[in-house]
Amino acid sequence: MIPKVAGLFMNFIKAGWVKETLLALPRVALLIPKLLGDRRVPLRIRTALLGLGIYLVSPFDIIPDFIPGLGKLDDAVVLLLLVDGVLNQIDEKILLDHWRGRPATLRRLIDVASVVSSFVPQKFRRFLFGKIVSLGERHNR
Repeated sequence: MIPKVAGLFMNFIKAGWVKETLLALPRVALLIPKLLGDRRVPLRIRTALLGLGIYLVSPFDIIPDFIPGLGKLDDAVVLLLLVDGVLNQIDEKILLDHWRGRPATLRRLIDVASVVSSFVPQKFRRFLFGKIVSLGERHNR
C-alpha cells in the first residue's frame, strides 16, 4: 500500500503543472533583477521592483515571521499585489524575454495576482505600491 501511495505522490509531483507552480516563486525572484536591468522597463516600475526586492530580503515585515502560519503570508500577499501592480504594466514580450518557465505559468501567476489584488482595498494597494516605490528610490540614491 505504501509503495503505491508513494508512486502516486511521485507521479503527482512529476506532473508538469505542479513543477511549474512550485518553481514560480523562485522564477519571479530571478525575474526581478533581469527586469531591473532592462531599459525597456519604465523607471518607476524598475524602482518598484527594487523596493520589492529589498522588502522581500529585509527582516522587517508587516506580520512578523515568528507568527506560525501568518508570518510568511504577508510576503506572499505583498508579492502577489506587486506582481499585479507591476507586471501588468510591463509589456508581455519583455516579461517573456526574461521568464525561464512556461509562458502559461507566468500568465497564470499574473491572473492569480489579479484575483488576490481584487480582494484588497484599492487605497491599501496604492499605499503599498507607494511605499515600495519610495523604498526603491531611497536605495537608488
